Amino acid sequence: MSLTPHTITICATARLVRGVLAQHQHQQLESGISQWQSAQAYTLQQWLDELISHASLLGLLPIDALPALTLSAIAESHLWEQSIESCLAKHEAAALFDIRSMAKSAIEANNLMLNWELAEADINHDFITQETRQFLRWRHTFEDFCTKQNAIESARLTALQIALFAQFQQQIIRELALPTHIQLAGFDRITPLEARLFELLKDCGVKIEVLASNTHIQTDVQYLAAMDAHSECRAAVAWAQQKLTENPKAQLAIISPALGSIRRELADLLDDTFHSETLDSSLYETPRCYDFSLGLALTEYAIVHSALQLLRLAASKADLIFDEVTPLLQDVYWGNQQELDARAQLDAHLRRNMNASYHLESLIKQASKLQTNGATLDELLENLTQISRFQNQQNKQRQVISAWVAAFVQLLDELHWAKTRSLTSHEFQTQQAFLKCLKELNGLDAIFGNVSASVAVQKITELCNATMFQAEAKGDIRIQILGLLETPAVQLDAVWALNMNDQHWPPAVKLNPLLPADLQRSRGTPNASAAVQSQFASLVHQRLISCAPEVIFSYATKEDERELRPSPLLDIQEVIYTSNTIQTLAECLAQPATLQLLDDFIAPTVLADENVRGGVNLFATQAKCPAWAFYQYRLGAAKLETPVDGLDTMSRGSLLHMVLQLFWQDCKTLSNLKSFSETLLIEKIDDAIEKSVQALSAEISYHIPPQVLQIERNRLRQLMQAWLTLELERADFVVDACEKKFELEVEGLKLNLSIDRIDKLAEGGLVVIDYKTSTVVSSSSWAEDRITEPQLPIYVVLALKYEQVVAVSFAKIRSDETKFIGLSAEPDVLPKVTALEKVTKSSAFYEFPDWDALLEHWYTSLTNIAQEIKTGVAHMTMSNEADLIYCDVKPLLRLPERLLQFENMQVALKNGGNA
Repeated sequence: MSLTPHTITICATARLVRGVLAQHQHQQLESGISQWQSAQAYTLQQWLDELISHASLLGLLPIDALPALTLSAIAESHLWEQSIESCLAKHEAAALFDIRSMAKSAIEANNLMLNWELAEADINHDFITQETRQFLRWRHTFEDFCTKQNAIESARLTALQIALFAQFQQQIIRELALPTHIQLAGFDRITPLEARLFELLKDCGVKIEVLASNTHIQTDVQYLAAMDAHSECRAAVAWAQQKLTENPKAQLAIISPALGSIRRELADLLDDTFHSETLDSSLYETPRCYDFSLGLALTEYAIVHSALQLLRLAASKADLIFDEVTPLLQDVYWGNQQELDARAQLDAHLRRNMNASYHLESLIKQASKLQTNGATLDELLENLTQISRFQNQQNKQRQVISAWVAAFVQLLDELHWAKTRSLTSHEFQTQQAFLKCLKELNGLDAIFGNVSASVAVQKITELCNATMFQAEAKGDIRIQILGLLETPAVQLDAVWALNMNDQHWPPAVKLNPLLPADLQRSRGTPNASAAVQSQFASLVHQRLISCAPEVIFSYATKEDERELRPSPLLDIQEVIYTSNTIQTLAECLAQPATLQLLDDFIAPTVLADENVRGGVNLFATQAKCPAWAFYQYRLGAAKLETPVDGLDTMSRGSLLHMVLQLFWQDCKTLSNLKSFSETLLIEKIDDAIEKSVQALSAEISYHIPPQVLQIERNRLRQLMQAWLTLELERADFVVDACEKKFELEVEGLKLNLSIDRIDKLAEGGLVVIDYKTSTVVSSSSWAEDRITEPQLPIYVVLALKYEQVVAVSFAKIRSDETKFIGLSAEPDVLPKVTALEKVTKSSAFYEFPDWDALLEHWYTSLTNIAQEIKTGVAHMTMSNEADLIYCDVKPLLRLPERLLQFENMQVALKNGGNA
């Protein structure tokens, strides 16, 4: 029987096979033929599989000649890991070994032995290293595991198939007609194993021909230096745009030895240049004019990432981390899309009210709580309950991986994964690739045995990580994006090879650590020596130079602060420095245009029934930056909180406030404080701390470990002792109020205030105190026209305007510093607080003749700020950018654009008013 036509093409890669078949089809269509015989192109393994399969079906080979199972990459890796673990089980440092990385090196070493025909006798001698000796033990164990499973790894299968062909050569050529002519395409390097097969085929009368790529005797070669790799990418895309403008039918290639590191940047630049319409999500899958040879790992696709997130959640009862919950709730591939807004509200709620980590049950509880407040989360709650039920029912089980796959598929179906809407073509292809990975695992029960749910998900993730995928390209491909070792299937008109620096090309020497170095060098295995790398790179380089009429090599001169050198393979006679480059779509849209300028700093006035939030903070932000106050307190803009485990800074500050409040409500006077013995004082402090901790624990909705609370108790005790020591230096006083509430109306704005503490002196005057735990505490803005720290001035001139206030002060309470920071009307009211009458000329308060003048200044400043808020003043001004360090709405302020506008205005003024 005839197996193949007279001539076949064997390609080095599956991608080249697809390219050859597509090129053959294109040629037939171009010549007007409506029917033709398909081209016969295979990878070497595909052709061998077909040959040996036919021989087996005809009974030319023994029934048991081939093992029943060919190991997939993940199965082979698993067996190597098992082999290494069993060999190192009794090693004293077994827990410290990175088994997965060791298995990866062992697989590489095993493949080198098989493909380069390195016999164990060549390796196993008296002077081998401990690493090599261990590897040989692992290899024997691995072979035993394979024998028990009747399995074989891919590299050994190729060697076995070639050995079977050699053994039964006469029977095979008698029954099967071998091709008379085999063309080898894309083989820059032929291994000894492949060479042995080709010699056997030659002995059978088959002509073996290594196809040379389309060569051009006269090639215009140019060398171009770019500032950095980003400039290189931009220059290459600009070149492609120019070439396709000159000749829309041109076939171009952009080639790189470091394609993985620049793939995303190149894709973005190509989309911005040739397919800007894909910015619209509905047009994202528009066919492109370019095609990448390098796909992405399946895990990098959103729909697969979604499935894996859900499976990881279901397979483990470990605490959820808040930054894992956010993408889960925002995921559009599961649940009900109508609930996405409510899920976003839940995310914000969790960030405000929960720790950085929590159990799934806590998430369900908070979702239920939010739903009772009006959010629509019915389906989310049902889905989370299903996941929780799966955890409880399945998590303790150990079963074969095919059973887990069935359970996972059923769970994804119940969660409506990939069913929230109709999938696009690319999403459907990606979903099918993921399901294919799951199907592949179904046949590996004997390899993996019984495993837990988390291990099953880990294996699925590993397989998806190892599976490179790219949706089928349907466009009129004019630009091939290739790795340096790939052979294009079409005739090229021009090529740009970028990243041609010496750290990329030739490739660095990388000996396998498990095989003898001298053996690798003597046999010329890949990456074995600088000579091997240089010789191989030179062959590839010569092919590259002659693959098109025009070839450009480019390299970067710098990477950050490091200077780079071109590859030594570049025969640079004359170098061109990049000038023609491309802009991103964002840069193009940011170009100056004729715009109508509107003065937009006036917001709508505050309505009579409008409730403006913010209290004292509203006045503070209006003084610092009116736009900030408008966005945050009138429009309600806010950032998402970043929760922490334990107590955050705000909670710790509130806890200290509560302890001080409870202590002074009990102590009441300085004389009482002085009367306490050391033991009684500690008891009073501890009592206030314990009551505060209990109140906080009842208030918050998440669990705080007892150890954290104990650390907080110790911290509070130290702070209280240090602060009360300072209080003992004061003149006699009575605590008049703690956390006293006020409701005010200022220029029509309603304010709700709470004063931390008001003390009454023996002479009758009041001291107003505001506790602070921040690093920087300052009262200097009290003398400025715009008071950016207005709490105490508001308390004094608005809340207590009919009272005799003789001192105002911040109480800075920190482990590194405790002191009063403020001002008084009279000397010696507070320790180290200067009286107004004694300030020096360098002080900002020197211009105020007396206390009443200062109070009048505060009143005027605060009412002016209130008038600004009421009338809608919201311009983007600030005196110091450092004031915005805690601004929650900084992106809305558009500081870079404002700076550019300011600079343009300065240029216009300098040019006499002409922009």
